[in-house]
Amino acid sequence: MSDYTPPVGQSNYNSGWGNNQAKETALKIDHIADKAKFGIEMLGTGLIGIDAIEKELIELSQAPQPPSQVQVRSLAHRLDSHQKQLQQGLDRIKEMMNEIDRETDAIQRPRSGW
Repeated sequence: MSDYTPPVGQSNYNSGWGNNQAKETALKIDHIADKAKFGIEMLGTGLIGIDAIEKELIELSQAPQPPSQVQVRSLAHRLDSHQKQLQQGLDRIKEMMNEIDRETDAIQRPRSGW
């Protein structure tokens, strides 16, 4: 008989083998979540820009003269750029969620062999 006693929470068998894969997967998911957070921040920035355009429209609506065609066209172009920014953020978040799905699928698959 051996006098070896494993640390609390570990057995003599397979200690740490499964933990490495779980730790590596958790790190990958954390990295993906950080990228998704960046995508969400992109969405927030786009919304702030749209809010500024909304305020500008309110000011134009209360002006003594109607806005010029150039002003309306400029607002439309800015709205379009914010729309594209929001779409890019949504696409990035969707991409990250697919990556998370792939990583969690890998965790859920039974491992065979060593």
